[in-house]
Amino acid sequence: MRDSAFDDISAAIYAIPINEKWMLVSSHDLKSAMVNRAAVDAVAKYAVGDTAASETIQDLWRHLVEVQGSSDHSPSGQDKLVIIPTRSCNMHCVYCDFGKTDNNGTTLDPLLAIRLIDDTVAKRSSELPAVLRIHFFGGEPLIARPCVEAVVHYARMVCARTGLIPWFEITTNGLFDTTVIPLIGDYMDSVVISLDGGESVHDINRRHTDGRGTYSTIAANIRQLSRFPIEVSLRTCVTSCSVDSMTAIASHFCSEFEFDVLCFEMMVPNRSSQIAGLNPPDPYRFAAGVLKAETLVASYGVNVVHGPSELCSPRDTSCPMGRGTLMLNPEGLLTACYLETKRWKSRGLDPVVGRMDLVSGPVIEQEKLDAIAGLLDSKPRCVRCFCRHTCAGGCHIEQTPPGCSIEYDDRCRATRLITAGRLLRKLDGAMAAESFIENISAMQAVANNPDDRITAWREGARMKL
Repeated sequence: MRDSAFDDISAAIYAIPINEKWMLVSSHDLKSAMVNRAAVDAVAKYAVGDTAASETIQDLWRHLVEVQGSSDHSPSGQDKLVIIPTRSCNMHCVYCDFGKTDNNGTTLDPLLAIRLIDDTVAKRSSELPAVLRIHFFGGEPLIARPCVEAVVHYARMVCARTGLIPWFEITTNGLFDTTVIPLIGDYMDSVVISLDGGESVHDINRRHTDGRGTYSTIAANIRQLSRFPIEVSLRTCVTSCSVDSMTAIASHFCSEFEFDVLCFEMMVPNRSSQIAGLNPPDPYRFAAGVLKAETLVASYGVNVVHGPSELCSPRDTSCPMGRGTLMLNPEGLLTACYLETKRWKSRGLDPVVGRMDLVSGPVIEQEKLDAIAGLLDSKPRCVRCFCRHTCAGGCHIEQTPPGCSIEYDDRCRATRLITAGRLLRKLDGAMAAESFIENISAMQAVANNPDDRITAWREGARMKL
């Protein structure tokens, strides 16, 4: 009788078409192998119990399923605190509706954040890393600069007293006066700044509230921050208008700034973007742009990030949601996600898992926290996709909410293409990846492959290709 663990392992082996060959991929350590169709057929038979497989096929199977070290799909408790000092913003981005619906100008009482820090430190398990991670998000968090400063200095004092290491990250639009630079440079460990390209591209999308461009101020601030020992990430929102300029944008950034990470994101359509006449980028051109930019910036020591396509260990989520991460909102509510509550409620869900009380500390509704964690196990769209343990469904509200279509959407297609290109580069080198993204037929075969699972190979899904 075959061990049930064998079936569990088989379910994590995928076959992706690459031109005339197939790339076998294991979600365990993301091992891969390039083989012909006959080899995939033999591996598929072995996966469903064929004991007559050749020694070569058995060796290939062992290569794919042998796990190096340990992997844990389960969220390992609260990985950081997210402090949202305000939902207000000092910019008017033409494609942005983030915070517009729930923005009432409320600023977080820093005493609530301080109380949350005290409770977090008191309850920390000795098994967790000795780091207190705090991420400032918004709106534009630096509009509420006194709150940010109070939290930073208090957290540093607590860490000094308890032996913890403080780690601070801030996501900002970069539109701040120069007096803020020492606060970020001296106290933050990482800063994420939104920049959509050179001046002509960026200023079309991201403007002052009076319509003036913001590039020159943000660029000057990035240059100043580069002088500090801080990780600088530039985040670019790509639209249908800028998708073909991605390599030019990457080249411009590398020639103008010293930075560490370049993050590309596909614009998410909304009413504001529709009014501005902007559309999301074509997924094939976006994927090619990411992979080409990755090669271009490597010589500068810059890492290109596309969150859902990172070649990391198996994970159930590619965002903080479901990991027990608490987001402290300006109103004192504790939520499980950066997004405003209105977006969740439009999906029939509630992100509020508790509230902060100055006396009793965080009041958590554990059943709601558990229910949100349960969303990670309910992603029927992802079951047949080879990215299910790396992308892990992308955004669980905007992309894979309960009841979403089980068909791939354009963000799925882009993620599949970028992940396949990165695996191909790792397996066969840069030229193989470059050849892949120059072949639209090969890209379409990967993007739209109906079922990647090796266990589905014998069920006829492959015959449609």
